[in-house]
Amino acid sequence: MPRLTDFLRPFTFNEKLALGMLALFIPISFGSSMVLRPGNVLNGSDFALFLAWKIGWSIAVFIAAGVAIATVFLKPDAHSSRWRMHIGRILPLAALGVAIPSAYVLESAYSAHQMQSFARSHARELSGPVPKAVIYRAGIPDGGVALVRSPGENPESFAATRMIDLTGEDIKSCTPLGDGVWSCHFD
Repeated sequence: MPRLTDFLRPFTFNEKLALGMLALFIPISFGSSMVLRPGNVLNGSDFALFLAWKIGWSIAVFIAAGVAIATVFLKPDAHSSRWRMHIGRILPLAALGVAIPSAYVLESAYSAHQMQSFARSHARELSGPVPKAVIYRAGIPDGGVALVRSPGENPESFAATRMIDLTGEDIKSCTPLGDGVWSCHFD
């Protein structure tokens, strides 16, 4: 039975590094965002784990970026195909350039899906005359995210008194989620 290393033998170091970056950054970043969401970790020990993870992940991205940039300037392993040697120089940097935005897009899509699910589960609170709001995540010490039902009107344009009635604070920015529901950051 062939081993994994038998399949990887024809690949250069830079090609393996690029594959490793894609294999690590996309699933680990997305998986961690599903488990360690800011709204889920507001108690002490979970928040410490969340903070440690974010710091560790930032260091890992910084190191990976440094290694990817270094591969551009370092002489690659000798290979029979000259064009693969030259492409291999930028491949880790390109892989990192694909992995990080892809992970961000996946995390954003997952977050929007979670907010839409939350809005559906709180349909009763969001029903009735518009605008209506339900707090999705409250920040510490203040601020947070509210889901505001306001078909056809961006809640950012509301008068300050209406914003305070809905969220208790001023609405800073809003993103449409669909069906007249907006995800609004307040502070």
